Amino acid sequence: MAIAADSGAGTGAPFIKFTEHGMTFVGAFASDPGKSRRQKLNFDTKKPEWKDDGAPLLEEVMHFVAMPDTTAGTGDREALTQIEPGQHVRFSVSGHKWGQAIDARKALPAANGFAAGQTCSGDVYTITLAGWSAETKNPQAAEKAGFTVVDGRIVLRSQDDKDRYVLAQSRSGGNTNPAVDYEITIRRPAPGDKRWEQLADELYLTKPWEVAAPAVAQADDVGYDGDKEAPF
Repeated sequence: MAIAADSGAGTGAPFIKFTEHGMTFVGAFASDPGKSRRQKLNFDTKKPEWKDDGAPLLEEVMHFVAMPDTTAGTGDREALTQIEPGQHVRFSVSGHKWGQAIDARKALPAANGFAAGQTCSGDVYTITLAGWSAETKNPQAAEKAGFTVVDGRIVLRSQDDKDRYVLAQSRSGGNTNPAVDYEITIRRPAPGDKRWEQLADELYLTKPWEVAAPAVAQADDVGYDGDKEAPF
């Protein structure tokens, strides 16, 4: 039986969590992107977040039916609970992550009566923790310390890179919480995905996004994701 979504705190389908490099979630999509937008909530305080100009910071809360090959979890980050195939889970995107999802949807081919770029329930999402990154105001110092800098951001593509970065920042009193970078790919369901596609269709028909009472947003409103930036 499908589980109703909530405001993001306490009850409802759990949110997917990634704690280590390479962790992956594979799931069948069960949302309506146009109706799943809401004001972003601070994960720790559960309070609404705002842009510098006073406008609400928006996010899309996506609903999925988990599929095999998922290694991400839910619950306490120190002791994640394994996500089981068929489980209803959620993942929120804002800022750059939202843009990644939008671009991947636009690239979907026509299939099964759906037009190219048209999102449908049952589409298979693969979300992988690909690394971390942080803005640097001193790229020369970052490179001298052995880090890779791309377009003004320190790019951390392994757990070792992140550990070295966090240690360096802790010694200098900097931000030890780099932004998480994800790879998001979307494909149409294959014949072998029929079970998961059907479960996603059933979850979609329950309209789990309605309980969340999302904020009104423009179709391509990506906003800013609020990730902390770390001076090096």
